[in-house]
Parts: sequence; structure tokens; C-alpha cells
Amino acid sequence: MTTPGNQQLPSFKKPPINEVVLGCQFEQLKEFKVTHFGDLWARLRKDFPKVEHAPPIASASGFLPEDQGTGLPWPRSWFINNTDSRLIQFQPDRFYYNWRKREKEQIYPRYPEIFSCFENYFKVFGKFVSENSLGPLKPTTWELTYTNQIPVGEVSSSKIEVFRDVHWMHDPNRFLPEPTNPAWAATFHLPNDAGVLVAKLITGKMPHEDTKIQILELAVRGPAKDRTETAMKEWFDLAREWIVRGFTDLTTNEAHGMWEREK
Repeated sequence: MTTPGNQQLPSFKKPPINEVVLGCQFEQLKEFKVTHFGDLWARLRKDFPKVEHAPPIASASGFLPEDQGTGLPWPRSWFINNTDSRLIQFQPDRFYYNWRKREKEQIYPRYPEIFSCFENYFKVFGKFVSENSLGPLKPTTWELTYTNQIPVGEVSSSKIEVFRDVHWMHDPNRFLPEPTNPAWAATFHLPNDAGVLVAKLITGKMPHEDTKIQILELAVRGPAKDRTETAMKEWFDLAREWIVRGFTDLTTNEAHGMWEREK
């Protein structure tokens, strides 16, 4: 493995990023009650005036966060801004901040701005936990995910090979025809047990369209060994570095030209 040292991170003028998610898993807030959803929204409502519910996310062991009184699972709440491009996801054991490409925010705002937003709202959330005596807030896992969408037609028309490691070996003597929806996944371990990078490539379609796309998801998850603000920032900076360098490593120089690589 090549050690980057002090090399600059790769950068692209037109990266195919569609969504970025920063988040935290923590020990379930046992004293959380349904009325607390309203208090949390009151603190976020100015920036996130819309609310939706979504199915809860299970833990790695398959458990859902449950109300201690009824044993029923808690829903996941989405607090969404007016442009539909930013949202906060919350359930009593998770907190996420999302940026996603939408019509009113097509340009990726870059990692420093998104991390700053996550950091700010995570502090708001921490104050909410403290003032409602729901804590102490005990993070267990940090998460950072980048999702890239690459139109298949755009690549096919230019005859560009995008991925270095994902190829179907053409051979007239093969029994199987070329796959129509190929998928690929790999896991890479970060140094010093800081976590793992999981890379997944699938084929899909644009929402509400017939445009076929390749979806490359790069997600880093790691333990929250040190819960200080400084340690949190260091972990997310490392995760971002692995995602950016990993994306560059998995894709070809031809594709980098298409995305207008700067560094």
C-alpha cells in the first residue's frame, strides 16, 4: 500500500457525488419519550421546517431501538430543509446529517462545509440530550458515506472505462452472457483499528427516470474510542481521506478527465 504522506488529496471540479452522510451511532437514550421528538424539532425547525418518518435502522446485531415501556420500535425522523437538499435523521440511537444533490442545490458544497454543519447540529443535539436528562450521550460508532452516481449512457457514448478493478471478461466460449446488473463490493481496513472502508458498486436507475446509472458507495465506519471534539474531527478527516483516495484509486485516469481532476 502506498503511503500518501503529505500529498494533497485528489480533487475534481465535477465529481459525480450525489449524497454525503455524516453520522453517529450511540448507546440508546433509555429515557427518551415520544414528546421529546417535538422538543428536538423545535430546536431544528428554523433550518429544517419539514418532517417525515422512515423505518428505523437496525443495529449490526439486528436489534431496533425500542421504547422501554411498550417494547415497540421507535421510528426514524427526518427533519428536512426547504430545498430538500439537507436533512437530519434521528432515532434514539443514531444521528445523521445529509447533503444530497437536488434541483436547487446541484453543486457539491465540499466536505469542510458539510462537516461544519454536522458538527454544529450535533452540538445542538448534545445540548438537547443534556437539557432533557436523556444522557450522558455515549457515541459508539462514527460514520461517513459518499454516494456517487455515474450515468451509464454518458460513459458508453464516450467509450470510457470507469473502474479499474471491475471488468467482465469477454470470451465467445463463455456460457453466461454479459450481466445486465453487475455488482461488486470490497472491504478495506483503516490503520490503527480506526474502522473499515466498504466500497459497493451496483447498477440502478435515476429516481422517476429511465436513465441507467452506476452507483458507487464508499462508506467508512469506525469505533468512537475518544469522544472529544478534536478526536471526532480527526476521525472524520481520516475517513474522508480514505474515501477520496479510495475513489481515485478505484477509478481510471480516463474517468478522472471526465470529472475534471484538479489535483
